[in-house]
Amino acid sequence: MTFGHDEIERTVRPAVRAEEAVRPAMAGLSAWRRLERIGLYVLMTFLMLFTLIPFVWMFSSAFRPVPEIFEYIYPLSWKTFFPVNFTAANFQKLLFSEGTEWPRYIFNTLFVAGVTVVLGGLVNAMAAYAFARIRFPGRELLFVLTLLTVVIPFEAIALPLYLVVKQIGWLDSYQALIVPGLANAFNIFLLRQFFLGIPRELEEAAIIDGASRFRIFFQVIIPLSWPALISVGLITFQASWDAFIWPLIVTSSPSVRVLQIAISNLAGQDAVYWNELFAGVALAAAVPIILFLIFQRYYTRGISTTGLKG
Repeated sequence: MTFGHDEIERTVRPAVRAEEAVRPAMAGLSAWRRLERIGLYVLMTFLMLFTLIPFVWMFSSAFRPVPEIFEYIYPLSWKTFFPVNFTAANFQKLLFSEGTEWPRYIFNTLFVAGVTVVLGGLVNAMAAYAFARIRFPGRELLFVLTLLTVVIPFEAIALPLYLVVKQIGWLDSYQALIVPGLANAFNIFLLRQFFLGIPRELEEAAIIDGASRFRIFFQVIIPLSWPALISVGLITFQASWDAFIWPLIVTSSPSVRVLQIAISNLAGQDAVYWNELFAGVALAAAVPIILFLIFQRYYTRGISTTGLKG
């Protein structure tokens, strides 16, 4: 069966007309989407600048002499964000002057944060695995009670926690800074959701081969969960690195003093050492920023692949 020119014309012409009628609307929609995208880019750029400007000014102030720190705040110019008389004397005085204990403070903070990340990651991962894979009476109720601790403000438990630490003789020690921060309900929830996405067939195959729960956890689950573990590690590190209230409560001697307490001591009642203060704040901010930039893709992957499975 063959079609003549008239039959083809009658078949194709309505479709062409329909396309011609839709084309202006599609062009208008495409122009609106371009306009919407440009507006989104402008908004994101504004928010980025709004967020970065204080950080740029802070880091630049860390390399200024004291008289210059507040000299070029207003009106805004390039001198506001770039030191005119660049100097590293602030860091030198803070870290290498005679009698300074700042290297000790930095070590204390790194040690506490590092140990909290390692031990806390193990504790939270084991708890999350139990909630995700092991069936036991009251599991769901216990998981809900664990999640409820997220909404309890730290100030509400600070005093009871202090009394417990004092009773067991841990005041002014590394244990007081590390142990209370190991278990974290949010990290447990995050890891549990990630573990639920791992196929059960892998565990069943390991069980058939005679593997125990601990062996399955360390040789099957952990190697598949590095994105989630790195995400939890970054969250834990930042929380421990930025901790102020709890270290202020349970420590008093310089031997276990952490960075945030040392920074607060630079602003006293009689004087504020602005040059050293900005240098200390720059040091405190640089470490988590560098870590996040290094592990950013793992953090993004860990968060994005953590679903909301029940």
